[in-house]
Amino acid sequence: MKTQKEIPRPEQQEEHSKEGKLIREVVFGIQDGIVTVIAVVAGVSVLGDKGIIMLSAVAGLLGETISMSLGGYLSTKSQNDYYREELRKEKEHIEKFPEWERQEVREFYAAKGFKGRELETIVRIITSSKESWLEVMRAEEFGFPKEPDKPVVVGSVIGLASVAGGILPIIPFLFPSVTAEAGVVSSVTLAIGSLFAVGAARTFFTRKNWFTSGFEMAAIGAIAAAATFSIGKLLTGGLVLP
Repeated sequence: MKTQKEIPRPEQQEEHSKEGKLIREVVFGIQDGIVTVIAVVAGVSVLGDKGIIMLSAVAGLLGETISMSLGGYLSTKSQNDYYREELRKEKEHIEKFPEWERQEVREFYAAKGFKGRELETIVRIITSSKESWLEVMRAEEFGFPKEPDKPVVVGSVIGLASVAGGILPIIPFLFPSVTAEAGVVSSVTLAIGSLFAVGAARTFFTRKNWFTSGFEMAAIGAIAAAATFSIGKLLTGGLVLP
């Protein structure tokens, strides 16, 4: 008895990891945590007081983490509510205006190159089941994901990533022997280096050039630090630190 010939499997097939779906939230959280804290550190550094710099950084991190977590939760929930409402209306249209919606399906597949009897067969099969019909409209007309993001997961991931990133620029100030000025320099250096590392690491999912990706994120941190330091100097008249 002949056995079915094994179908060759793409070499990269198993690399489509589900964890990659959250890379946006992880990178966003870490980047925002680092950039927010380094901006606070750079801006308050003109005061030359290590205690004030550290307290300001911690306060900024806590506020930013809470805001980012709630923002991620609410924005994802709002997005999902929008998806559900649009699909509800589409389901209603299929019920009330089947010929119009059937024509839309026809146009979707005609644009893909199907025509004649083949096209009509596809349309007939799809529209024979309202569940399949709605699923096609979800993907083809709206482009909505089949599995929407979970608001609690998104908010939690962003918050945890933000804390993980925001703690890094604070670390140098935890050492008693480190002065305010040395702490600021070490904090900025550590933050920019961390941003570069995160940017390079995300290429594991994006397959982009690691150096370009790392440099892009590091540049954002450097710009934020330079801008807030300049603003701090401007607001204090440049009188606190030389």
